[in-house]
Amino acid sequence: MTENIKYKVLARKYRPQTFADLIGQETLVQILTNAITTNRIANAYLLTGVRGVGKTTTARLISMSLNCENRNESSCEPCGNCDSCQSIRSDHNLDVIEMDAASKTGVDDVREIIDNVKYKPVNSLFKIFIIDEVHMLSKSAFNALLKTLEEPPEHVKFIFATTEVKKIPVTILSRCQRFDLKRVESENLGKHIKRISELEKVKINDDAIALLVRAGDGSVRDSISLLDQAIINNNITVTAETVTSMLGLADRGKIYDLIENITKGNASESLILFRDLYNSGADILMIFEELLNAIHSITQIKISPDIKKDISIPEVERVRGMNFANQLSMNALGVMWQVLFKGFQELQNGYQLFQLGEMIIIRLIYINNNSSPEEHTKEIPSKHNSNNQLDSKDQEIKKKINLNNNQKPVAPPKLNETNKSSLIKISNFRQFVDLFYNKKEALFHAQLYNSVKLISFKEGEIVINTALIRDQHFNRNVAKLISKWTGRIWQIHSSDSNIGSSLSEEDVVNQQNEIKTMKNNPKVKKILEALPGLSIHSITDITETVDETINEFNSENQKEV
Repeated sequence: MTENIKYKVLARKYRPQTFADLIGQETLVQILTNAITTNRIANAYLLTGVRGVGKTTTARLISMSLNCENRNESSCEPCGNCDSCQSIRSDHNLDVIEMDAASKTGVDDVREIIDNVKYKPVNSLFKIFIIDEVHMLSKSAFNALLKTLEEPPEHVKFIFATTEVKKIPVTILSRCQRFDLKRVESENLGKHIKRISELEKVKINDDAIALLVRAGDGSVRDSISLLDQAIINNNITVTAETVTSMLGLADRGKIYDLIENITKGNASESLILFRDLYNSGADILMIFEELLNAIHSITQIKISPDIKKDISIPEVERVRGMNFANQLSMNALGVMWQVLFKGFQELQNGYQLFQLGEMIIIRLIYINNNSSPEEHTKEIPSKHNSNNQLDSKDQEIKKKINLNNNQKPVAPPKLNETNKSSLIKISNFRQFVDLFYNKKEALFHAQLYNSVKLISFKEGEIVINTALIRDQHFNRNVAKLISKWTGRIWQIHSSDSNIGSSLSEEDVVNQQNEIKTMKNNPKVKKILEALPGLSIHSITDITETVDETINEFNSENQKEV
């Protein structure tokens, strides 16, 4: 029972205690070292980066270094043994106040900090406020912090940490020194996991390390937490099979078997393998994510064969990936990637995922008019065939090349005047929207007319406010259609600005102005005075109804005849 209480998860047990322990953040450490040793310390620091790369850890190390009682002046490293270092490490230092902005988001929470700023530190040189996930603060909370952040007392320092730097107001960013913590490279992360495994006296093979690093996606904390979980699953040895089973990943060997059957056009064998992977506990999305990773890995090996020597990549990927890279053309790999990526998007929003997965595999096999991807593979000549023998298709290609070599190159056709004149010119946004009406795209026309506010317009590029449009692909679809109709590329950008107005709003305002003008007309004024209670609802140009009247008249005459 005592051992269970003392147990500490690996991510906390091996948390960096000095700047030298930070992995993959050499630039950050160098800048902070120079700043601290030369006493050029900023009022506020902003640490950004993905989860688990050391933002909060770095903030605490800065606090320890600034308040350390025995720090060497020529170094930024805290001693770790003085009362200040020990109290900061154990989270009970009165002068280092850590606040979680995810749970304390309001202006009242920030006012507590502002009220506390005027008091000098109790035991340390600096009073330091660490605000984690600072992007979660409300707008009013940020505004309340501005003045204090710009001109804090000499004894106060702020350190902010966030994963969403884009959500922080520019006024806050301009008052901070910003440091972007990088994702940790796979090689460094792999060495770190291996070192921790040795300290924990756990055997782990290279393939298992590679899987943990990939699952961690550059995050030290995530990778170490997964290692902790893998050790719990198997106390003595951690293998690739242990990690695969733990994460619900598809067996890498079977994934490459599936790719092999797909490239050979073996539909039934491919579907059997897919079912086996599913029955073994692999998630459908995981299977297709692994297929995408495998195609990407094969493409990388094809472009850079030296990757096959990288020990951070599992052996099965290096060996079998090289075989596929030699057989599959770049065109075939591109087609497979596109089909798989499109299928992966469909799976994320679809139903009946197993059946959908089967249909994606069948689509992949019979892509390009029922031809299988193996038609794109480079056939390796067998031993009984002559090395100089060419099949009929190669001979035809060779003949065409020889014929073409005797002919002069043909210049590409120039765009004639008729083609130039056929390009549709659009000089304003109303013409732009009317084109959708003329092309019978009623839904897009209604949205552009009623729900879109124009911010700026020039031919080929418009900026609009689409806050009322729920379709996330609206801009792309509009640009695709208008580019097709006009014969030139259009760029559609979204903006949060509210300075513009929709065409429907403009028409309402214009009509109100026309009605106001019409009421001042002497003849109309007499009619309105003679008939109390009469009002003008709308104004229509009589020429707009001429064509309709003529058409109705002609149709009635045709019926009589």
